[in-house]
Amino acid sequence: MLNKTDVSMLYITIMGMASEGDGNKYWLDYANNNSLGVSSLANIMLDSPGAAKFFGDSLLAGNEKDFVTKIYSIALGNTSDVDGINYWTKAITGGGEFTDSKGNVISVASLSKGDLIGAMINSMVNGGSAESKAIFEAKAAASDYFADATLGKDISGLDEGTTSKLISEINSASDLDKVKSEIDGLKESIDEAGLNKIALTTENDTITGTEGGDLISGVVGTAAESTLNPGDKIDGGAGNDVLKVDLKNNFKGLKDDGYIKNIEKLSLTNSSVSNRTFDAKGIDGLQTVALSGEKGISVTNLANIVDVEVNGFKGTNFNVDSIYADKVLDGSADVQNLKVNGVGAKGASVAITADKIETLNLNTTGSQSFVSADVASISVKGNANLSLATGAKTTTLDASSFGGALDADLSTSASVTSIKGGNGNDKITIKDVAVNVAIDGGAGNDELVIKGSTADTLQPTLTNIEKVTIDGNTKDLTLSLKKAQSVTELSFKNIAKTVTESNGNVETVNILANNATDKAVTINDESLKTINFSDVDDKGASVAAKGKIVADKATELTINSNKVTLASDAVVQAANATKIDINAAKDTVGLTLGGVAKLTDLTVNNKGAFALTGANATDLDSVKNLSVNTEGAFSIATATSLKNLNNLSLNGVSADLNSVNVGTATLASLEANINVSGEFKLGTTTAKGDVDFNIENVGALTLGAITSSTGNASVIISSATGNVTLGAVSATQGNLTLNAGNTLGNITIGALKGDIVSVDLGGVLGTINSDANNKVSITSNEVTYVGSEISKNVVEITAAAGGTDLNAQVIGGAAADDALTIIGKGDTQTITASGDLSGGTLTLTLTEATKLSSLDISGVKGLSAATAIDLKNVSVENKLIVDIQGSDAAETITANSTSATLTAITLSGDLGGGANTVTVAPDAAAVAITTIDLSGLSATGGTLSGTITHNAAQTALTTIKGSAGNDTITIGIANADLTVTGGAGNDVFNVTAAKIVTANTPEHATITDFSAGDSIKFAASVTAYKHSTVDLSGKADLKSAIAAVLTDSDEATTVYGFTYNNESYLYYNVATTTATAAANDVLVKLTGTTVDLDSLTVTNNDIVFA
Repeated sequence: MLNKTDVSMLYITIMGMASEGDGNKYWLDYANNNSLGVSSLANIMLDSPGAAKFFGDSLLAGNEKDFVTKIYSIALGNTSDVDGINYWTKAITGGGEFTDSKGNVISVASLSKGDLIGAMINSMVNGGSAESKAIFEAKAAASDYFADATLGKDISGLDEGTTSKLISEINSASDLDKVKSEIDGLKESIDEAGLNKIALTTENDTITGTEGGDLISGVVGTAAESTLNPGDKIDGGAGNDVLKVDLKNNFKGLKDDGYIKNIEKLSLTNSSVSNRTFDAKGIDGLQTVALSGEKGISVTNLANIVDVEVNGFKGTNFNVDSIYADKVLDGSADVQNLKVNGVGAKGASVAITADKIETLNLNTTGSQSFVSADVASISVKGNANLSLATGAKTTTLDASSFGGALDADLSTSASVTSIKGGNGNDKITIKDVAVNVAIDGGAGNDELVIKGSTADTLQPTLTNIEKVTIDGNTKDLTLSLKKAQSVTELSFKNIAKTVTESNGNVETVNILANNATDKAVTINDESLKTINFSDVDDKGASVAAKGKIVADKATELTINSNKVTLASDAVVQAANATKIDINAAKDTVGLTLGGVAKLTDLTVNNKGAFALTGANATDLDSVKNLSVNTEGAFSIATATSLKNLNNLSLNGVSADLNSVNVGTATLASLEANINVSGEFKLGTTTAKGDVDFNIENVGALTLGAITSSTGNASVIISSATGNVTLGAVSATQGNLTLNAGNTLGNITIGALKGDIVSVDLGGVLGTINSDANNKVSITSNEVTYVGSEISKNVVEITAAAGGTDLNAQVIGGAAADDALTIIGKGDTQTITASGDLSGGTLTLTLTEATKLSSLDISGVKGLSAATAIDLKNVSVENKLIVDIQGSDAAETITANSTSATLTAITLSGDLGGGANTVTVAPDAAAVAITTIDLSGLSATGGTLSGTITHNAAQTALTTIKGSAGNDTITIGIANADLTVTGGAGNDVFNVTAAKIVTANTPEHATITDFSAGDSIKFAASVTAYKHSTVDLSGKADLKSAIAAVLTDSDEATTVYGFTYNNESYLYYNVATTTATAAANDVLVKLTGTTVDLDSLTVTNNDIVFA
């Protein structure tokens, strides 16, 4: 069977209105008498005039979507559920498949419009969102309330649209009480509409009412306008009769022959600008007195206790005692029923004087009233909100039948023993709670305020109280909620001493204004989830919240703040919390966290400038995941470290963490994702594992030193509109990646160290390292560096210790003064460089590269100057052996060793383009050298000039080999077995110092490949060359052969060519004093090639081929 609410829901969805009492009863009886369900009754009600008026053309075929939309609009107050509207529209247009906004294909059954309404009602009540359900049920409850108020009543006098307005005004469940109050306000006019109307005249009237209810109207004013006169004789007769009087003047009472009787209700209205009086002496049988008007009406001499109704009174006092005649209130159990509507105002309540009344029953209608009353027993019913202050005599307050919101102040009622709230959201204020006091908040979300407590221990007995507020305390307070398990929310204001709560189920704590931050509020409930730092004044404007809360048993917290003037004004301690979310409004300057040693997940959402402050420097060290969404400037203060941070996410305006250092040498990893429009600053970052900074957007950026001892380090800057400052970055056992290619301002980069280093500054528009001569220093054995396309690039790459192979690729930009420096170290064996310096220079610093064996710069393009290569310190197993691959520009190579243990110098490779030079001139200390070999050295595409200088001290040198270029080889002494090979090219052999020392066994140097283009310098002055053809076949030794040559021709400063034992020799004769070999003459042996001694000649004092 259906019930009243079922019919109300059909009224709402089909007619868009609240059901009047008789209509609801008619349809309910019809449905139940015919065993109809909701859908069947809906099909019938759709044919009613009310449905036609509500739906209009949307009932017509083709307008099905409008039909469904109309139901949504009136039942839920919105039409935002597009999928829902389309679904139900499909149902009344034949059904079939329906595709929602997410692409889901749903099968929809075909329904009639009545069946559709039944299904929609079921969906709204038993499905859908909680909010939609609450709104629809509130509308149905309003319809039920109107039906009850109007059953059997004539409502034809109501304004058209009133019943629809009662439904449309409900847009949330909280609107129900307001609408019920409106219905209460309509009752009087509805009740009066059915009464018989009788108007008094200016004469002395004699009136006898009808058997039914009569409405007798009169005026008290001037003599000319008064129709209620002292001599009137009025008998209401049977029925419920009303005497309605407009008091334009005072009524001083009836004369001896006048009377008013059988009137059940006296309704007095004062529309004047001052208080009016009404003397009720001689009026018998009254049950109700209604008083209307802001200035009030003073009634006196009522013969019996009546129900009093006060409407709109805005005075300061309403005296119940004075309205009655003497002795009426002499009883010990007098009860006064008082109905109030719009009485008093906020901040200006009306004091009800009722010293002779033992029980005051308040009934609220219409709009909110503000009253005070000092009566032993007070009850409250009705639906309009009520603000009530009680007095010292009050012992009980019962609002269990009240439907509005009650704000009851019992702070002066020290003897109260029982308090019951109503069905709305009530606020009950007391001072201290006696052990025997029971407080029941009733339905709704109810608050108990303990104001100005002087107790040191409180354990209130509370039922259906959801919120407790402590407003001021004079002693350290222990608050036990053992007998208050319904309380889930606590608020604190004006706290001057500590408060310690226990044994509760508190989920939310509100820290309001004026709490002492050195007097903590301690909550000992694991259930605590939310802390709010927020307060408002009487006008709803925010005021600064202040206080300290200790929530050591909470494990997860959400902290919301509104207006906080100083970070030290909002202090939270939560020793066991692992997760905290902070939501800070624009007016929150900051918040202090302390004693959060287990905190791992911290989220901050701030609307304005906000300082997250640690109580101590290490208070945030436990945080592993920090997420910040900032609409203002975010910063961290006092706390100087985030030692365990693994994830940092920061989005919004700006953040200053410049004084905060992240991580330790044991930190597993850090990933930071930054997207801010302004500046981001962070201190140093240290980790054992990977460190990744992803800077999606930033205005200006400052990052301190970044160190990963075993992992990778990465800094990716996708967009930086301002300057970027990056400290030293180290990942010596991993990859280091720096990509700042979209930096519009200047960039400052500290030293970079990594196993593999990749740097991209291609899009940098500003200056790079302006305070360090633009130099970027990198320590690594594997480097890829892309420099700025328009700014100067100066790169210094130093080989990492322990690495044998150094590979560097550097690409410069348009600046002609780009520069690359590569520094080899003690373990460096190979160096490979490539890239394009676009007119820049390459510097190789090989002072410490003693183990170098290979140098390849063939991949380096765009050099504007020769590259110097100094190999003097290379020595591997006492040998200097290096292969060199040169660039397309010139190289200048030196290998002037000073090592006393070096035995060989061997250089090889292709030096490429440019005018290349190589100089090998070991120091006199290099006495162990036996070999100098440049035979593997060439210069494809360029030229090569070699200089080899043999020091006289190098007596162990036996082999000298020149390069493929034009070499100048200087022999410092004619070592025994010294063989010199010039190699390809036009070589110069300088033997001026290779003099004979022992004439009997003349020393000589051997040249293996003297050929066309070569020359030999014997002395500063060589005047002639002669080919001696003397027969030397019988000579016993070289000395004898030389003597025979000189005997044949002995000319000073002359070079003689001769053949001895089938080998060619050149002998430089210094003087003519002896015809034999002599000291200081020079002897050179020519081998390896057949030399035509007749083809030699003297050119510029050198022996050359003619």
